[in-house]
This record gives sequence, C-alpha cells and structure tokens, in this order.
Amino acid sequence: MDILLPRQDGFEVLAGMRDFESLRQTRMPFVNDGDVTADQSARAMALGAIGMGTTPPAAEQLVSPIAKFVKPESGDVISENWIPSTGTLREIQIPKLLHGLHVDRYDGVLLLDHRKKKKAVEFRDGCPVSVKSNLISECFGGYLLREGQVSKEAYEESTKRMCAGEGLQGQILVAMDVLDEEEMVAALREHALEKFFEIFSWRDAQFATRSRAHVQRGSSLVPEGHPSGLIVEGVRRAYSRKQIDRYFDANSAAYLVPVASSAAEFTEVGLSERELVWIGALDGSMTLKVVLKEEEWVRRLVFGLLSIELLSIGGNEENANGAGAIILDRSVRTDTADDQSIRVELAVLANRIRNKDHFQVLEVERSASDEEIRIAYACLAKRTNPDQFMGASSSVRELASQVFERVAEAYGSISTSEGRTLYAIQLARDKKLDAVPDEGRLALGAEIEFQKGESKMAARDYEGALLCFGKAMGKFPSEGEYRSHYGWCLYLCHQDNEVMLGEALEHCREGLKLAKDREKPYLLLGRLYKAMGKVGAAKKMFSRAAQIRPQCVEAMRELRIMNMRREKTQGLGKVVLKRFFRRWRAEEGRR
Repeated sequence: MDILLPRQDGFEVLAGMRDFESLRQTRMPFVNDGDVTADQSARAMALGAIGMGTTPPAAEQLVSPIAKFVKPESGDVISENWIPSTGTLREIQIPKLLHGLHVDRYDGVLLLDHRKKKKAVEFRDGCPVSVKSNLISECFGGYLLREGQVSKEAYEESTKRMCAGEGLQGQILVAMDVLDEEEMVAALREHALEKFFEIFSWRDAQFATRSRAHVQRGSSLVPEGHPSGLIVEGVRRAYSRKQIDRYFDANSAAYLVPVASSAAEFTEVGLSERELVWIGALDGSMTLKVVLKEEEWVRRLVFGLLSIELLSIGGNEENANGAGAIILDRSVRTDTADDQSIRVELAVLANRIRNKDHFQVLEVERSASDEEIRIAYACLAKRTNPDQFMGASSSVRELASQVFERVAEAYGSISTSEGRTLYAIQLARDKKLDAVPDEGRLALGAEIEFQKGESKMAARDYEGALLCFGKAMGKFPSEGEYRSHYGWCLYLCHQDNEVMLGEALEHCREGLKLAKDREKPYLLLGRLYKAMGKVGAAKKMFSRAAQIRPQCVEAMRELRIMNMRREKTQGLGKVVLKRFFRRWRAEEGRR
C-alpha cells in the first residue's frame, strides 16, 4: 500500500480496514514516493505493517516480509520455512538463506552461480560442511603462495610432484618439511573459509538446491562452534555495507528486541570481547536509527545477529521494552554492575575455550606434568565454579555452569599420564580424518597439463600436445580455452581427415561458447576457418580477437597477412589489365 492516495492516505485506509472482521488480520508492506521518515515507519508498524520502503520498492523490500505470511506451492520449497528451491540473492539475501537452511536442518547442496563464478556448498543436518569452487584462482596451492605460507620454489616443486602422482599438494608440502601437519590442516580450513565467505559479496547470484549425489564434495568446512557463527562472520567480512545500511534506514524507527535469553547463545557464534561488551549493554530500548549512527563493526554485528534471529525488531518502545534485556533471562530486566562485569568475563572465557582441545582449555603444554595440570585446573575452577555465584542473576549462574563443566571435562580426561597419552592419540587420529582432498588439485592439474600442451605445440609435437590438452579438458571441462586448443590440435594431427575436421570444428566452436570474453578461442577458430578456405569467417574471428585484446600479436599478424594478399591480388589484376590494353593498342596500330 502506498502512503500517498487521492482521498485518504494509506494509514487511514489500513485503519479503516480494521473495522471489518474479515480484514482485521490483513498484513501488508507500506511504500512511499521519496524518503521514509521515522514517524511514517513507526506509524505503519503500529498499524500492523510488515515492512516499509520506497517507491518503486526493491525486490527484497517486498518478497522477504510477504514470504513470512504467504506459503508457496509445496513443490517450490525445500523446507518448512518455505526456503525456495531456486531463486536469486536479490529475492532472499544470503544470510537469511543460509540461516533458513540451518534452521530446517537441510541435507543437500546449495549451488550458486554469479557471473560465471560457480560454487557448491554441501549441507549436512543444516550445517555447511564443504565448499567447492570452479575458480582456478581458489586452488589450495595458489592460496598458500598468496598467503606467503610457502615460497614460489616450494610451490612449483610440490606442484610437479603432485602431477607426478606423489599425492595431494598439502601432503607433499608436509613431506618436504615446508608445513607440519597442524599447519596444513589449519591452512585447509582457512582456505575453505575464504571460499565460503566470498559468497557473501554476491548480490545478484542465482541459487538452486540439489542432492549430494549430483555434486562432488569440496574442501572441508566444519565450523568451529555453532554453524550460525559462519553467517555472522560472513556478514562481518564480506556482506554489502550498502545493503546493511539500507535495511537499517528502512526500519529506522523499529526497536531491537531480545530473542536469545542466555549469554551462551551469543558466545556460541564466536563474538569477540568488544562485541560481547556491546551486546551486554543492550536493554531493548535502542532503535535501528541509533544503530545506524554507530561504527561499521556494530552495524555488521547487529545485522548478523538479526539474520540468525538472536535479535529481532519490534514496532514500538512499549513492546520492545516489555521483552526484557538481551542476554539476560526474560524474567530479569537488569543486572547489578557487578553481575554485568562477571557476565562479560565469563562470556569472554567461554568464547576462548570454544571448540578447543583439552590442553588448550587448561592452557597447558602436552608435556605438562600431573601437578602442572592440577594447578591450571584449580585456577580455572576457582574462577568458574557456579557455587560462588549463588547471589548473582540466573544468566550469570547458567553461563558459569557451562564453562565449569567444560573445564572439569578437560581435567578429567588429561589429569593422568595415561589419559594424556590416549587423548593425544585421539587428536592425531581426528586430524588425519580432517585432512580431506582439495578440489583445487584438479583445476591446478588441468592448468599444468595445458601448459605442457602449449610447450609441445611450440615444438611441433602435435600428438603429444593433443594428449595434454585432452587431459586438461577432462580435468576441467568447463574451461573454454582447453577445448579450443584441443580442437585446433586435433586438426593439425589429422588435416586430411574430413571426419576429424568436423570434430575439430565442433570443439573450437564449443570452446568459443565457454570463453567468449577471451581472444584465444576466436584466434584458433579463425585459423581453422582459414585452413578450410572460409576467408570471410576467418577474418571475422581474427578481428574479434583483436577487439578483445588489441595487443594480440597473432590476430594482428593474421589480419595483416590477409590484407597483404588481398592487395597483392588486386595489384596483379591491374598489371594483367595494363598488359592486355597495351597489346590491344599495338594490334590496333598494326591494322
């Protein structure tokens, strides 16, 4: 409903609708031609509006609120939360999409397509467990080189060994003593996280869901702690600042309303000490207009927590304040200053030990003695024993109990020499299981085979080049240049075979379709047309290659040769005509 109407404004129309029993529960978004004021937004929400935006409204301003109240056809969704099986990230933003899949404990694969970039995220029980990418730039070896974890020499040597079949690149680097096992496992995880978080920068990507059977597994992406922490971190790192600020601006009059009732729910998603302190100060009386004026890290934090529904927004101050303070029990509105300080300290400690092994929880070395471990445990137990917080709020006691249980669990497992030995063996076994193959190995292997093929082509070893290009195409079939080179080399190997010529032409044309933005497929198809005597088609391909890359020497040379031949042919024609007329005049003179 538009606010500006001819006889009544939109507010009056909606208020009048409430007088009719059949229309009393009607919900709708409001729009306005121009800037939306805080008063307009507050008035709309007080009347039961489900959103407020500008005219013409962006898709997400309408689709997202309406989707909460309108159920699609059963065949178009994959979950009880009505997550669509296909769509775009303009219709449902990536944080909301990932959260919906998590809440519904989705099992399957989420495919994303963004301007020729393709990624596949595998989910198990709602948790993202692996990510696969078609980008050569995101291969594991390239990541290590880019991050400075390996030298160029080590990278090249490990690549050669990998192509020789000695194993995965990470394992080879460990064998070369460039990385140790822990460093390799950590690098694999960070590499997977980097590929995953890049998705949050995609605004208009297409998405679809598939079963795991149709997609190969990618790099391991097992989150530390609660899976929702990945969503919050993705918002922190890569989500569009413009989209965040637009959301806060459109809902500026709304209040932040608490949803989570315990600090543990916030520590699970991996908040920093600074973030925990800021969240701990919320009491339900802050509007998004105030948040919009905060530093960028605060806006990203709030948007991330709204996305995973640890925070929500309400329509007015009365409703917001009635919900209770964030993090605290809903039955307790305020804590004492001491309680707040203790809660923050416990929250920071809980965040530190989150998903750490027993040695890391107690902050001791694996070689520590029984006495050293006992002392470390005693210090932590003294700080976290819930018995000393009997007079504190229930949220403080709950958090202390959770931390204390974790500390006690760690001490019980490694308090003896035998226990430490068994636990160390278990850790080593778990790390081996986590060291999964990297899908970038195939992409890197394909590129190496391609480079081998180019070298053999330069040496006129066309049979060897054809074999290398075939291997590259088999490893990475979506790369157009591999297919174009294969087609041209196929022609060079079988120039007198009409059947092979047709196959070569098909490969070159297919390669062009896959890589229309690069000059090489046009150049090779042009050479094939030229060999077939199709001069006009060849010239068109060479011209297009030169347009894409003006520095393409091969294309410019081919065009220059074709122009020289045309001029030569035209010049020869003139000479023949001159001779004819000379002889004709001589004959006429004799007569």
